[in-house]
Amino acid sequence: MLRASIERALPDPPLSRLTGLRLSEAGLGMASAAMPASLWWQSGAGVFLAGTIAFVADLPLGCAVLTSAPPGVAVTSSELSVSFLRPATIKSRSIIGRARLIHSTRSLGLAEATIEDGQGRLLGHATSRCVLFPADRALLSSRQHRQSSSLPDPYLREVEGDVYGQEYWDSTPGIEVMHQTAAGLFRPPLFLLMGLRGVEASQGEMKLAMAISDWLCNAFGVVYGGAMALLADAAMTLAAGSTVPAATAYSPLDMKIHFLRPVLPADGELVARARVLHRGRKIAVVTCEIVDPEDRLVAQASGSILILPGRPWQRPVHVADEITPDTDRVLATVLFIDIVDSTRVASEMGDRRWTELLAEYHVAVREQLQLFRGTEIDVAGDGFLVSFDGAARAIRCAVATRDAVRRIGLEVRSGVHTGECELSGGKLVGRTVHIGSRLAAQAAPGEIIVSNTVRELASDPGIEFVDRGIHALKGITGEWRLYQVQA
Repeated sequence: MLRASIERALPDPPLSRLTGLRLSEAGLGMASAAMPASLWWQSGAGVFLAGTIAFVADLPLGCAVLTSAPPGVAVTSSELSVSFLRPATIKSRSIIGRARLIHSTRSLGLAEATIEDGQGRLLGHATSRCVLFPADRALLSSRQHRQSSSLPDPYLREVEGDVYGQEYWDSTPGIEVMHQTAAGLFRPPLFLLMGLRGVEASQGEMKLAMAISDWLCNAFGVVYGGAMALLADAAMTLAAGSTVPAATAYSPLDMKIHFLRPVLPADGELVARARVLHRGRKIAVVTCEIVDPEDRLVAQASGSILILPGRPWQRPVHVADEITPDTDRVLATVLFIDIVDSTRVASEMGDRRWTELLAEYHVAVREQLQLFRGTEIDVAGDGFLVSFDGAARAIRCAVATRDAVRRIGLEVRSGVHTGECELSGGKLVGRTVHIGSRLAAQAAPGEIIVSNTVRELASDPGIEFVDRGIHALKGITGEWRLYQVQA
């Protein structure tokens, strides 16, 4: 099927005709796809949204997984994560995704991809977990008999839509831009191509809708996951943009989206509701949920946005250039772990046995940190400070660590928080670290306590939370709603 698509022996799926995104290469464990950098992909500032990179990446990632499957099997993305390095523009000529299979079973596959432009510049890196399932043979058969059209494909037609120049961005606050978008007064070419429209805007929040059109369908007859990733990215980017003053550049650093149910073409719209959870001086953390016309959750996304105070829109934001090795603030999820009643346990055991048990404890914790890709920042006796690039992974590590140390007769308590941290001497310091420590202090033996920010970001259906109410944290201003991980 993949080779037939490349050789154009099968009619293009609607999505390929809409955008020009097509599979270009496929072999065992690898696949590539390319899309012209059409004028239609322009945002209101003339550059392409970062979500365009996710849009391209989803196709080769899924196809790389599909190369390992037997005949009669289809693939769908269940999770897509993308790190953005620089935006594409019309000067990119094309956007190319090259994916390779990392691991596969009968029902699941994991793949990674690099995304470049036509000039060989790296735009981003992506990973995806995909699900394999029996294909609908009637649906595949219908693709073979699709009618062709004499009209040019949409991405080849004369471009329409609003693209504003430097003066507009230098003089218009972000919230005003979003109000104009929600009122339908500002519709960039991308919105017209993909059927997007603004619905509602307020400070730190944005709601966008996308028509559930046949045009968005992939070869298997369902709405392409990359299209939903683009919708989520657009909503999250605009939500963050609503918080910035005029003449302030901003661009996504990363995004992660979980696809929770397939979407079939139908009347009505998908609605993306994005909200800023954390707005630091340089980084905003945003979440987004996408619902169908029956208000069922079909996808959940989160991401972080780089904000550059005092940096006007004189040129596109190249994240790889803006974030340098000496950057002193980073976004991180921090996990604190310590042994319950360690002083009492050590006293009862005696120095020799306690030293031996503490060594076993360190080994058990570090095994879990390696498994869940945590970075050990500091350790003092029985206390660990660990950083992660995702809230859900930090929680799963905390659960696995608790269970592992129980097997050697110890009990731990943990706290998890996400926010901006300062880098000092290679270590994380600052308010976020203090909050994580205070959360761990709130935990009873065996408990994992998280902030509301972490609960919002941990878009994993396998993680459940119990509301622990509003608390004051020692040395931290304000009141904090805390949650206990149910696991």
